[in-house]
Amino acid sequence: MEDDVAGGSYEPFWSGFPLADIHRCIAPDVLHQLYQGVLKHLIGWVQKAVGQEELDERIKRLPPAPGVRHFSKGISGLAQVSGTERKHMARILLACLKGKMDDKGITACRSILHFIQLAQYPSHDQETLKYMKAELDTWDLYKDYFITEETRTHFNIPKFHSLIHYIDSIRWTGTTDNTNTEAFERLHIDFAKEGWRSSNKRDHFPQMIAFISRKEKVSSFDFYRSWSPINLNVPDVPDRYRSKEGKEERSSVVITLSKYPKEKRKKVEAIALLHGAPGFLAALKLFLNDQLPERGKKSLVLGSPLPFQTLEVWHNFSHVPLKILDEPERYIIKAQPLSTNSRGARFDTVLVLDNNDAQSTAVQGGVDDFCSY
Repeated sequence: MEDDVAGGSYEPFWSGFPLADIHRCIAPDVLHQLYQGVLKHLIGWVQKAVGQEELDERIKRLPPAPGVRHFSKGISGLAQVSGTERKHMARILLACLKGKMDDKGITACRSILHFIQLAQYPSHDQETLKYMKAELDTWDLYKDYFITEETRTHFNIPKFHSLIHYIDSIRWTGTTDNTNTEAFERLHIDFAKEGWRSSNKRDHFPQMIAFISRKEKVSSFDFYRSWSPINLNVPDVPDRYRSKEGKEERSSVVITLSKYPKEKRKKVEAIALLHGAPGFLAALKLFLNDQLPERGKKSLVLGSPLPFQTLEVWHNFSHVPLKILDEPERYIIKAQPLSTNSRGARFDTVLVLDNNDAQSTAVQGGVDDFCSY
């Protein structure tokens, strides 16, 4: 083969370094290996096994839920699927297989989905790495289902092979958020796309540099003003000149409510009935008792009347999880009873975690409350 032909056999650049291990230099990439690789293959196999139209119909019928996109037209018609859309598909895929796919196939899919989530933990110990190994072993045990269903003939796929190296790579180089290319693609929006849009599209490169420089200066000044105890008496910077980072740093609110309640002076008995919360009255009494400097006995508190008969009721609140580099997602949690103006009642389930053990052991030992508001 000629030297100028792509694909020739060349001496690798690391051959002169006897202590170099090229395998340790290839770090995991959650976005392109797991979501745009492994999950993409898995969804394709599921569509063949279940039926593309059947899977779309099941996805359409899923009820809306906070933090999960509702694919009202299914997923088969999507073109150029983004990483964010893949994440939403991963959240709903397993729920669409019950009753249509064999238990072996469901177990195989579940092991891959669990592995993808475990691989994204921001911290690991020997216990969580054992979880990853267990999910891979489960996948190896049940993956033949797809060969039996004739959706695949082999699993000699490089991105699936890369899964066996994730555990060792995490031990060598740390958690996968250090090497996930999603962070760099997010920065591409800040450092390239926004600068291009703000330019006049002619001789754009110097304008993009000036745009980034000014953004960083405004962000630094905002941070200094929030940190400095000295009142600078400087008028606030208009939002159109403020960087996105500046607005995020100045705002510490994670959970927000609308200014006015959806229902004013609603009777507590009606809340318990219409919201499907028969224990609301007792829970409210105990909560208010916990706020007092001197708490009363539980039996006495439950037998005492409330000092009020009505409450203001909100039907939703928004929650923005804190993220460093990813685009922040706003989740709207709803507690909407049936009314003449609504299509139906909706009560989203919320998990409240009260310690750090929940991150390494799923929901075991970390769930303080499991409730629907």
